[in-house]
Amino acid sequence: MYERVTGYDAKTQKTKTISTRLLGKILAGTTEMIPTRPKKSRSEVVEPPVEAVRTHVGLQKILEWAGKESGIDEDLKTCFEIGDAQKLSSIARYWVATDGDTLPRMETWQMMNPLPYEYPITQDVYGKLFASVGRNESGLQAYFRSRAQRVSSSGLNLALDTTTFSTYSKNQIEARQGFNKDGDGLDTIKLLVLYSVENREPVAFSKQPGNIPDKISLANSLRQLEVLGLSAPVIVADNGFYCQANMTYLAREHVKFLMLANSTDKWVREEIDAVREEIGAFENSCPFDVGVNAVMRRRQHDFSIVRQRTRGNYEAGQTETFTRRLYVHVCYKPEAAPIQERRLKESLFSIKKDLEDGVEEFRPAAQKLIDNFLIVKRTSKGVKVSFKNEKIEEAKRYWGYFVLVSNEIRDPFEALKAYRSREKIEELFA
Repeated sequence: MYERVTGYDAKTQKTKTISTRLLGKILAGTTEMIPTRPKKSRSEVVEPPVEAVRTHVGLQKILEWAGKESGIDEDLKTCFEIGDAQKLSSIARYWVATDGDTLPRMETWQMMNPLPYEYPITQDVYGKLFASVGRNESGLQAYFRSRAQRVSSSGLNLALDTTTFSTYSKNQIEARQGFNKDGDGLDTIKLLVLYSVENREPVAFSKQPGNIPDKISLANSLRQLEVLGLSAPVIVADNGFYCQANMTYLAREHVKFLMLANSTDKWVREEIDAVREEIGAFENSCPFDVGVNAVMRRRQHDFSIVRQRTRGNYEAGQTETFTRRLYVHVCYKPEAAPIQERRLKESLFSIKKDLEDGVEEFRPAAQKLIDNFLIVKRTSKGVKVSFKNEKIEEAKRYWGYFVLVSNEIRDPFEALKAYRSREKIEELFA
């Protein structure tokens, strides 16, 4: 049974159906209508109210969090008076926030930026602070001991970074005529910093004469670390520190180290050749970077040093030889090979053009490439340059390989992780 609604259409002068609705049905043999089941009405769903909170975090909040999480604020309060600790923390935050702006501007800046020390830090305030803290040697050493204890609880891998800077000052007792990367002829001072690979925090700083080699600077700093309770850390150094002389010194002094070796060294290439067949196996893939495979090899490495003075069984000028066990971590990254090939091609073709244009003086790195990979013939018609194809093919065999050397870390992936962490930390201190 349907319900039909009709209406008159004046335009057509006819009756039209406006709507039709099914009311129900009458079964055969009956007169009673069974109504059609009504559609379910959608129940009203009452959604609970949702609270949203929007928080704006500024730089001071971030620095406050960093001081708390790192333990720096707590260590300052433990080692110095509460007022001095708050001043030191405030000045440190000011320098971080302003990228090392001058302290006379701090009083004005402090008006708009809340700091741990609530009162104005004027020139008199920070002048007295530096004089007081500078004479408080026990407080300074206690602070660095506290920092060292936090580092030792998370690991003993310390990244090494050294740099030198020139100075006009005649009052700096460390200023010496030494290596000067600026080439300005001024006296230089060497700065050495050791920072934790695990928690990425600096552990110790050292200012030393600019004419002291890196290995001596490191040895002096390690002796100072013994006072802080860090007697045998693993020093993680970059390839700029690697050389046979530095490695010999560290091995002779029983200093634990991890560094990137030069893949052009003969003994390093011997280790690479020894693992070519096995390094590609799946079990040698790095778990946190499957694009890198690594294998560890133990090596009894021979070191030699010319004695500078008579001691024991050796006279001055004699060569002392000794053997130390090394853990050689050979790593292979296939993706790096094409990059190294392209880099060498660009360098060689650029040098080739310079030679043909008459350039005769080159930097040491470029001159090394000329000696290794190019044949230069000078005739009356000009300079003719060709390539040493055998040397280039030999170099190709070692593209994609890099070698980490340690006398302490045995696991290749642990060594790789420590070295990569060192690279990331160095970017933070750049």
